[in-house]
Amino acid sequence: MAYLFSIKPEYCDRIYDGAKTVELRRRVSPKIAIGTLMLIYETMPTKAVTGAAVISEIRTMDVDALWVVARTQGAIEREAFFAYFSGVKAGHAIGLQCALRLKNPVPLADLIEDYGLQAPQSYREITDRAAAALLKHGQVSTGHQYPNPGGGRADDAGILRLAAA
Repeated sequence: MAYLFSIKPEYCDRIYDGAKTVELRRRVSPKIAIGTLMLIYETMPTKAVTGAAVISEIRTMDVDALWVVARTQGAIEREAFFAYFSGVKAGHAIGLQCALRLKNPVPLADLIEDYGLQAPQSYREITDRAAAALLKHGQVSTGHQYPNPGGGRADDAGILRLAAA
């Protein structure tokens, strides 16, 4: 399984440029596992699937501890962070690696018409088949290499496996 996450455009840009390496969430399904493919749906005004990343870790912690992570890896301002986590005691930091921007974003109209998928409120589970189709639609090449945050270049087998399906 893969997951389609809704993310604001300003945070998507930060994911793709490497400044944001964790996605912050109030709730996370226990079914989401390390190594899972995250497709990124950019919310208004973009309204399209614009990229993908691989989930490298999921950390649950109290909000104050989460802020320590978020301020260096979440690319979010303090005020926005605490407003988002207002009313909860704990949150989640979802580590991202191998983030890539699709060559051709998949608009919401195509998402609905071609794949029978709606834009998720927060995130939604999708089949590997749907994820592979979306990657192909976005023109992800099975021979593409993705930046390795540790330096150099590294292939991501999860994305390559889906893109080749």
